[in-house]
Amino acid sequence: MDELIRIHQEPSVSRYISISDNYFNYVTETEGVVYYKIMTDGILAGGIHREIHGKTAYLSVCVDEKNRRHGIAEKALKRIISVMPRDVETIEAEIEETNAPSNDLFRKLGFYASGQEDELITYRKLL
Repeated sequence: MDELIRIHQEPSVSRYISISDNYFNYVTETEGVVYYKIMTDGILAGGIHREIHGKTAYLSVCVDEKNRRHGIAEKALKRIISVMPRDVETIEAEIEETNAPSNDLFRKLGFYASGQEDELITYRKLL
């Protein structure tokens, strides 16, 4: 858990994704919410938050600085999307407009921009 908190506290992660002190309790105790660890060579490299409400799944992803630009997030997201529960029809992610790598990643995975509120772009993918 300490390593996950360290990754989420990296300035390049916390700039876009902030978690509360109670975050991991929320993830482990809330139905429909899962936090997947992203491992590479047996080392924690990041994580994916998946939250399902009705027929929509919401995703967010973070990867620590030293493991970026190696396709780790892309591979992990493809895997998560491939095992999405059958009743999920739509996947959404909200990405800061200034987070070019994440915007590019979600577009590469077939998501399209479906709206924007303030600085957050909502990306959507229909299954």
